[in-house]
Amino acid sequence: MLIGIVLLSGCHSFYRIDTDELRGISNKDVVQIKFVNGKKLNIMHVQNANITNNQELEIIKYSSTKYKIDSVRTLYPLNEIEEIRVKRADVQKSIFATIWITLGATAILLAIFCSNGCSVGW
Repeated sequence: MLIGIVLLSGCHSFYRIDTDELRGISNKDVVQIKFVNGKKLNIMHVQNANITNNQELEIIKYSSTKYKIDSVRTLYPLNEIEEIRVKRADVQKSIFATIWITLGATAILLAIFCSNGCSVGW
């Protein structure tokens, strides 16, 4: 059961994206903006993201994902942004975590059952 939970929920990582990929962002993604000064900003519930004619990153996000009626528009100058990342599922980490959880659970169960002496016989 634990293995199934890990596989279904999975591990997530931030992946760097180009400005061309901003249109593919969904409201379930978490967008991370890393600024030149070192600060990081995580933005959830993104409705729309694009680059304006004034060379600014425009992010429109929902105030409430429940009703999806109110939105907030924020502009960030591109010259202040070092990189843009999106949090996505990481298949490799999910598989690796599942393997280690399986091995660890097996080792713990063997240790519990064999603590008083273990004999294998048919």
